Amino acid sequence: MRFLGVDMGTSGCKAVIFDEDWDIICQAYREYPTYFPGEGLMEIEPALVWENIRAVIREANAKADEPVTALAVSAIGDVIIPVDKDGNCHRKYAIIDFDPRGEDEITKFAETFGREKFFQISGMPPLFIGSLAKILWIRENEPDIFANTARWATFEDYIIQKMGLDPIASYSELSRTMLFDIRKRKWSEEICSAVPITPDQLPIAAESGTVAGTLSPEMCEDLGFPQPVLVAVGGHDMVCAAIGAGLDENEPGTAVDIAGTIEGVVVALKECNTSMEMCDQAFSCYVGYKDYVTFSVNLTAGCITRWYRDMIVPDDYRMCKEEGINFYEYMQRTMKEDEPGSVYLLPHFSGSGNPFFDANAKGALYGLTTDTQRADIGRALVEGLAYEVKMQLDAFEKAGIRIDTLRAVGGGAAIDRQLQLKANITGKKIIKCSVTEGSAMGAAVYAAIAAGAMEHPGEIKNYAAGKEKVFVPDEQSTKKFEKAYETYRKLAYGIHDIEQ
Repeated sequence: MRFLGVDMGTSGCKAVIFDEDWDIICQAYREYPTYFPGEGLMEIEPALVWENIRAVIREANAKADEPVTALAVSAIGDVIIPVDKDGNCHRKYAIIDFDPRGEDEITKFAETFGREKFFQISGMPPLFIGSLAKILWIRENEPDIFANTARWATFEDYIIQKMGLDPIASYSELSRTMLFDIRKRKWSEEICSAVPITPDQLPIAAESGTVAGTLSPEMCEDLGFPQPVLVAVGGHDMVCAAIGAGLDENEPGTAVDIAGTIEGVVVALKECNTSMEMCDQAFSCYVGYKDYVTFSVNLTAGCITRWYRDMIVPDDYRMCKEEGINFYEYMQRTMKEDEPGSVYLLPHFSGSGNPFFDANAKGALYGLTTDTQRADIGRALVEGLAYEVKMQLDAFEKAGIRIDTLRAVGGGAAIDRQLQLKANITGKKIIKCSVTEGSAMGAAVYAAIAAGAMEHPGEIKNYAAGKEKVFVPDEQSTKKFEKAYETYRKLAYGIHDIEQ
């Protein structure tokens, strides 16, 4: 059997086909642009996204050795698409989650509705990133769009409807809208009526791994499938990526650290946690598979490494390219994993994530002297990203969530020295996962569940046995980093206070 996972991201999409042993058979990738209609504003064109998804599915099918049995979609969350009755975009561009539009509107809405009640129902802190914030902004600033929208679509149900099926999406994707009752697992009539919109203006809600339908012969031909294909309900991309990396609801002390352009730590929860400590630390609580998940995020991770590469040491990068050297390993060549450096870098170049979640936060360098060299800044960058993870783990603990182990994936998990440093700074065991396409794999796992080839997504980690590497924190090194971390933490909170 072959399973196809569609990974729909902010800047590109992939179609990846896996076999029964979860090895990649083939894949295809396309990029699409992000639009910036104003300073800090970000939009994406859903119709163009769909055209690129069609293209990658066709390309992957052309490369496949066997026909695909089932597919599912991993999609970005929080983005909402106003569509007409036929599922076509009523607004050409959709506002991306990290666009700050809607911040004032969601704050006022939560004050009127009741901040604690809102969090108890939706599991979402009233932040600008959620779909409802964008809906409220459209209501106030584009009233014609709001009045004439037949349905508010997420990218998951938008893509499924484009495949010719009813608009259905996963609990995990719909939880990100702020309109979903995470305990009852249905649309909250109380929140919806306060907007106001009606539940029939929203997608059908279903558990991940549910059968959404079978593609028509015409759609199979259009997408290059040689035989009928089952479509399954997939999930929110953070959940799918974590599932692909081995997140298991039955192991709540193990989280997944996804280090890419942004860095997120995804945690499985056996029970719903909507304490105000969670809300105050900007943690959401939403439906995963059978149970719940939460995650923290650092908005500037891989992109800050590219900033250092392109703006600070472009000559080093050029040399590495010419000589075939891995720049990121070269960048860390003088870094010691067992003791801290003397320079601190606060990586809030694109705003901050948990626990502050401030779209206007700025980065900072501290500890510069006349002896500071460029390599010291590079070291401070890598350490700063690890300190951010530790600060998030501390915030999790305040909310009653204890994490002992991190399963690491993404570009930030490629270099062993960096993972050992992170283990020493956080004091947590880190498992370097072998998976390279976590989001697509997570979606494909849900496709396999729908096809009856797998019972629980946590089973996927069994296929990685023997392929992973473990990094254990060195107790003496961790003690050395504790004092440095306190300095970093004071710096982070001090600058946050200045910016308020």
